[in-house]
Amino acid sequence: MIRMALSYWLSGAAPIAWLLSFFLIACTVVLVVLNMQLNNWQVDFYNHLQQHSRSGFYHSLLQFVMICSVLVASTGWQTHFKMLLQIRWRQWLTDRYISLWLHNQNYYHMNFITNVVDNPDQRIEEDIQLFVTHSLELAVGLLRHLATLVVFSVVLWRLSGELTVSLIGTTIIIPGYLVWSALIYSTMGTLTTIKIGRPLMLQNNIQQSNEANFRYSLARLREYAECIALYKGELLEKSSLLKRFSNIVATYLAMSKTTRDITWVSAAYAQLSTVFAFLIASPRFFNDELQLGQLFEISGAYWYVNSALSYIIESFGKIAQWQAVTDRLQQFYTQLLKSQQQKLKTTAPSLGKPNVLMTKDLSVYSPSGHALIDKLTIEIAAGDRLLITGPSGCGKSTLLQTLAGIWPYFDGRLSLPSDDDVLFLPQKPYLPIDSLRNAVLYPHKHGKITDTTLKEALTICKLNILLQQLDREADWSKILSLGELQRLSLARAIIHQPKWLFLDETTSCIDTSMEAEVYQVLHEKLPTSSIISIGHRDTLKAHHRIILELNGSGGWHCIEPTHQRAIPSRLQRAK
Repeated sequence: MIRMALSYWLSGAAPIAWLLSFFLIACTVVLVVLNMQLNNWQVDFYNHLQQHSRSGFYHSLLQFVMICSVLVASTGWQTHFKMLLQIRWRQWLTDRYISLWLHNQNYYHMNFITNVVDNPDQRIEEDIQLFVTHSLELAVGLLRHLATLVVFSVVLWRLSGELTVSLIGTTIIIPGYLVWSALIYSTMGTLTTIKIGRPLMLQNNIQQSNEANFRYSLARLREYAECIALYKGELLEKSSLLKRFSNIVATYLAMSKTTRDITWVSAAYAQLSTVFAFLIASPRFFNDELQLGQLFEISGAYWYVNSALSYIIESFGKIAQWQAVTDRLQQFYTQLLKSQQQKLKTTAPSLGKPNVLMTKDLSVYSPSGHALIDKLTIEIAAGDRLLITGPSGCGKSTLLQTLAGIWPYFDGRLSLPSDDDVLFLPQKPYLPIDSLRNAVLYPHKHGKITDTTLKEALTICKLNILLQQLDREADWSKILSLGELQRLSLARAIIHQPKWLFLDETTSCIDTSMEAEVYQVLHEKLPTSSIISIGHRDTLKAHHRIILELNGSGGWHCIEPTHQRAIPSRLQRAK
């Protein structure tokens, strides 16, 4: 996943990425240099105060204004370039993840993988945003602190002089002792923080999942609001929501204890740091080896060096969050690759007959391996009308999914028409949140389809109330009833004129008289199209030439209602 994230700087967007990165690095380096100038400025400023030099005091103030002006401008530009790089990186990474998710219907096939990741939508929307934000903040912070460490270590080494220590009769001279003191002090603080705060990384990961599950439950409550209201299921829903929220609370309490311990260490560390530099530099000051301005310069340089060395301590909480979202994105990315590499079987060896739907010894199974349909052999020519019927759970919709090429649990041979000639209409139609015009035309946007054609199709399907709303953007799935949605999907079929039309309980929420009118219209508007329907109603048999009955235990039977006889020449019953 890290490799994929960093490949942004090797992609087609690399020139802009490198340009923004260069400006960001330049601003960061300028800020470090200006901080060094401010630290050096303290020497003359405090010396002028000690010497009561009024002219020197005002001259130092002028220098301060000039340095700060450039520093403020650089800070603003650094923020600007960081935000530009952040949104462009996030845009590129989101595009890659969405492309992988939708490629070869991974978003659907991942459901058949063991231990499927939860909430892929949240990982794409929130986790990528957090990953990019934290990555840039941590990277810029690391760059700033590394530059600061190099620059101010040189300054601190120069100001340190030599420390002479007598130990068991031996004199030891330690050059740059202030730098070594800062290194030892920060190392102790960092190791202590890592040891205490290690559980925070795992806790952040768990909390991300808890928050996503709670948000998903709230979204489902809104989606099924009508059903829950009819069932009077508020108490159970409340109990379920509070149970999921209790997981958030429990993890949060564990995080608060870990954070408390980290805060104790970091607060004690920070407070002691304020006097530590004065403490270790005081011997030279009291021996008149340092002036007051130099003492403050040492204090400032020590603070910058110590701050750079203490970067992990200061950023541990952010590092823990970054690690959590990185792990979640890594899991998602790994499963996307696994889905692609696994290449779930969704196609069968072709029988090589164009414009014909044909199966030979096709067996369809449930995910657990139960045979739903056993050795189905069938041939449907262009213009035929087939009805697939049988009891609930017998595999009707699963057979349709197999013919659509999205169900992986089957064996046998198939000959299917071209995807460009096929339209599937599921029982619960999908409509994008878009204008009504685009919703009806989905999944295509035909510029050649006129409003007259659209309105004619809506009128045929008795949706006159929508005729004046073609440009209205809305979530039509929430506005229209299921019956209206089904009629709208049938209007979609009339408009698209597919050569092969598959209807999965598409008229289940329409009364029988309307259903008869719909099929009559389909026969008139799609006279050469093949129609394969799934349904329970006996009234559907009058609109189809061939009936395929499934019994739920793998057996099947085909008849032609017009002649009331079996069709062994074209449809062989499974043995």
